[in-house]
Amino acid sequence: MDSRVTPLTGRPNRRPPPRPSGPKWLGVVLVAGGIAFGYLLAQGTTTGVLPVDPEAAEAIESATEGAAAAGSPAPTSNEAVNFPGTILASIKFGRGLVTWPGDGEPVDVRMASKVSAAAYDASRSRIAVTFPEYGGDGFALHVGTLSDLRFVTSGVTGFAWHPTDPTAIAWIEETDDGFALMEAIVSGVGVRAREVAVVGDRVRPVAWGQWGHALQGDNGLTTISRSGAIIANADVQFLAAGSDGRLVIARPAGTPLSSDWAITGPDLADQQPLNRFADLEEHPTAAAVLPLSGRIVLVSNRFGDGADLAQIEILSPDGARETIIRSGMIADSIAWSPDETSLSIGGYYYGANEVRSVVLLTASDGSGEPIEIPFDHQVRPLGIRN
Repeated sequence: MDSRVTPLTGRPNRRPPPRPSGPKWLGVVLVAGGIAFGYLLAQGTTTGVLPVDPEAAEAIESATEGAAAAGSPAPTSNEAVNFPGTILASIKFGRGLVTWPGDGEPVDVRMASKVSAAAYDASRSRIAVTFPEYGGDGFALHVGTLSDLRFVTSGVTGFAWHPTDPTAIAWIEETDDGFALMEAIVSGVGVRAREVAVVGDRVRPVAWGQWGHALQGDNGLTTISRSGAIIANADVQFLAAGSDGRLVIARPAGTPLSSDWAITGPDLADQQPLNRFADLEEHPTAAAVLPLSGRIVLVSNRFGDGADLAQIEILSPDGARETIIRSGMIADSIAWSPDETSLSIGGYYYGANEVRSVVLLTASDGSGEPIEIPFDHQVRPLGIRN
């Protein structure tokens, strides 16, 4: 296990950031008088951090190009769209992230490169974003706020935030020895990381917690303990994980997703089928296990014969089940608020002449009438900020 305290540029044979004008790490801790947020890779149990390098601190640049008002379609009625909280989303197939306060207008934050993946921490305060790296298969990982994203490391296959600890993040980065699984703590002065294990195959982290890590590859799912020992391998596709280690999977591995879904534990052994709304010939697309309440949210669609509809099922630990049907909508993603009172379901309506993108806000217990928020470009919800 790597227990060194090393600036990120000190790691051997690291790939450069994704673009020449992008942010450079240069191994520093950023001070408040220089730049507000910076990152340092410090590994293992060592408590020290590197001293500040003022010249390097001044050289670091943000990955964010700035915010601009986003165009949104006019509401279908004369009343303005109003909803509780703030929608957090990424623009699909584009270079931007979106925030939309329920009492205001949507704002696009354009990135200096195309966003490969984006996710907020458990508190919806920090965001992690990966950008493609030119000349390689890896991605450059940045962490910070929408106004100030900072480069952390390169050669990354993917990342995953801890489900309940907003300071904890994990990623996998390519090294000379294979693919290193890293755990890190993010603070106002930097990022302190430790190496958990090195695996031989190219995989990406999809979930983790006290129970261990789940890593998805082309050949299935692998679970690893926090100490780095392999728990199990199985030919399944990861869908969602709870903070207690429950995993929702599709069998077998691969995309598009199989309709055979099950729930299991980190040992991937006792796979119990998930029974969904059986009256539909459905096409499952997404799942979530809410980390505090333990509710399971399943999203699927039905296509054809002019009867397209989205189906959102909410399964409570006590066995209660709520189903929301949205006629004409095709749903594809799930996010939620930190207190788990609200869900945001991403999707769109596909018409003869247009595709109308929406985010559906609904109570996480399925009660009340959902609120439909229109967008003029296709987005993927990343969460709701209360």
